[in-house]
Amino acid sequence: MTELAIRLKEAREEKGMSLDDLQAATKIQKRYLTALEEGAYDVIPGNFYVRAFIKQYAEAVGLDSDRLFEEYKKDIPNTYHDDVSEKISGLGMQRELPKPASKAAEWLPTILVVIGVIIVIAIVYAIIQFGMSKSGQSEAGKAATQSESKYEIPKDSALKNDDNKSSGTQADSKKDTKASDKKDKEKSSGKTVIKAAGTEGSATSYNVSGAEKFELELTASDSAWIRVRDENGGSLKEGTLQKGETYKKDITDQKQVEIRTGYAPNLKIKINGEVLSYELNPNDVMAQTIKITK
Repeated sequence: MTELAIRLKEAREEKGMSLDDLQAATKIQKRYLTALEEGAYDVIPGNFYVRAFIKQYAEAVGLDSDRLFEEYKKDIPNTYHDDVSEKISGLGMQRELPKPASKAAEWLPTILVVIGVIIVIAIVYAIIQFGMSKSGQSEAGKAATQSESKYEIPKDSALKNDDNKSSGTQADSKKDTKASDKKDKEKSSGKTVIKAAGTEGSATSYNVSGAEKFELELTASDSAWIRVRDENGGSLKEGTLQKGETYKKDITDQKQVEIRTGYAPNLKIKINGEVLSYELNPNDVMAQTIKITK
C-alpha cells in the first residue's frame, strides 16, 4: 500500500463515507476504488484511468487533487500529459456501455415526424377544399347562365303554339284531366314520389308528388358548397355546408326549386324524408344542378 493510498482511505473515512457512498458519488466501480486504496494500479485498465480516478476520488473526499498529484508524484503513474485527468472529469468505468435513452427520447423523433405529416395533410386538404369550392362557384355561375338560356321559349314557337292552340284544346283538356287524377291518387297515398324527368349536361329535372306539404332537406357528409333558388330565381340559401350540417326548407308553396352543388358526392338530398337518387353519378359529375318541380 502506498502513502497516497493511505491518504485517500483516511480522507474517505474522515468524511464518514463508505465505498458504496463513494461509488455513487464518483460513478467509479467499487473494485477500482478499492484498488486505489490498496495502491493496486494494475487492476485499473491503464495509467490514463489511474490518474483520472485518483482525481475524482480526491475531489469526492475533499482533497486538493492538484496538490495531491504534486505531493505524491512518485506514487502516481505518468502519462503523456499530466493534465489529461482534468479532461475526463466525471468519467466512470461503471458505465461500460452507454445508458439507453429514455422511452420518451426514443419516441420523440417519430412523434415529431407524425405531427409534421398531419400538418402537411391538413394543409393539402384545406387547399383542395378551397379549390373545389371556387370551382363549384364558377361552375354554378356557368350553369345558371345555361339554365336561363335553356328554358327560354323561342318567339317562333310561341306563335306556332297560338295557331295550334284552338285545335289542341280538347286533347290538352283530356291530358290535364288524366294528370290531375294521377296527382290526386298520389296525394291520397300520402307517400312522396320522386321521379327523374330528364337530364341535360350537368342538370337533372325531378318531379315530386304524393303529399300535401313538401320539406327539402340537404345534409353534408363532408363540406359541400350549395345554392338553392326558388321558382322566381330568388336565393333561398347559398354557402358551404360543413360536415354533418343540415339545411331544411319548407317548399310547399314553391312550384319549382333549383339546387346547385359544387360537390355532389358529399351532399344528400331528401324531400319529406325520401332520399333523392342522383340520375347522374355524383362521382362522374361532381358539380350538378337539381331542379325539383311539383
